[in-house]
Amino acid sequence: MADLNLTGESYAHSLIAAGSVDKTSPWSFEAADGNALLGKGGDDWDNYSKHHLGLDRSASDKTKARFKYPFAKGGKLYRSALIAIKQRAAQQNDAAVEKAASALLDLVDKPKSAGGYDRKAISFEFKFASGDGAGTFEGYGSVFNNEDAYRDVMLPGAFTKTLADYKGRGKMPKMLLNHGSMGGGLFGSSDPMADMPIGKWTDMSEDSHGLNVKGQLINLDTERGKTIHGAMKEGQLDGLSIGYTATGFTRGAKDNEPRRKIHEVKLWEVSPVTFPANDQATVSAVKSMAGQITTVRQFEDFLRDVGGFSHFAAKSIAQKGFRAIEDESDTRFDAFLASLRDAKQATA
Repeated sequence: MADLNLTGESYAHSLIAAGSVDKTSPWSFEAADGNALLGKGGDDWDNYSKHHLGLDRSASDKTKARFKYPFAKGGKLYRSALIAIKQRAAQQNDAAVEKAASALLDLVDKPKSAGGYDRKAISFEFKFASGDGAGTFEGYGSVFNNEDAYRDVMLPGAFTKTLADYKGRGKMPKMLLNHGSMGGGLFGSSDPMADMPIGKWTDMSEDSHGLNVKGQLINLDTERGKTIHGAMKEGQLDGLSIGYTATGFTRGAKDNEPRRKIHEVKLWEVSPVTFPANDQATVSAVKSMAGQITTVRQFEDFLRDVGGFSHFAAKSIAQKGFRAIEDESDTRFDAFLASLRDAKQATA
């Protein structure tokens, strides 16, 4: 019997959202290929687990090295692999894995009928527990009835089902930093530790305000742990972002209505993030600095410091305009554009 690997399931959703799906090639995982298809490093269970939908956690390390139910290679999700997983899981009575594979196949085959993988971030006021010896803190991962930069509104009750599902399995969503390798981690997407959790969520519940979360940072005796802990305490790591799939929503019919009113989600992970997507502080910074920019170089610096753009992106925008990077798929890009629009409207 294999456990459903929530890390692998979340990774599969992110691949679908990114369009990294192979719908035609046959799946092959020859013995000669070994783990070279997934990376290097031998039996690094945590590093490779995101490439697998089912994991036999009770098995020996030698057995684990063969990775049960692999589905991804070369940065793509294979439709044929999901079919094989579904059939194999049914044969072995792995109901949770079979159900997950079936749901992923539905997303692959009917992408327009379901919500994709989304990330929504807010600036959050959190507080550490008194003494803060264990790095415990609490805050809000999402607020209700608030139209965000993407014109989505999260409705009360949206997290009820997904939280009940986690509770029934005795699990919690993962706590990553900047959405792990999908969002850049601590040292960029090539950071081998990008998908290593930085802590654990101890409680999540809905109240009248939103999704209240309580968590605890881990590995505070390491340099990485100290860096993250210090950044949060000093207010420099001040955003909280949810990674989810909208499984139930209604679309606005008019221009002045929200794009979506979301009433049910599947929550995958909750990450402290450096650049919140719906950050009013960014809007304030745009307003305060707008009148101080008189040169292209100042605008470039402004885009890097306030907007969070890379050196290359900031330089391209400053010299050629936003069209220079119109194909850049970065959530910060859309969020910052929304902040610029808000600032323009506020100063008009």
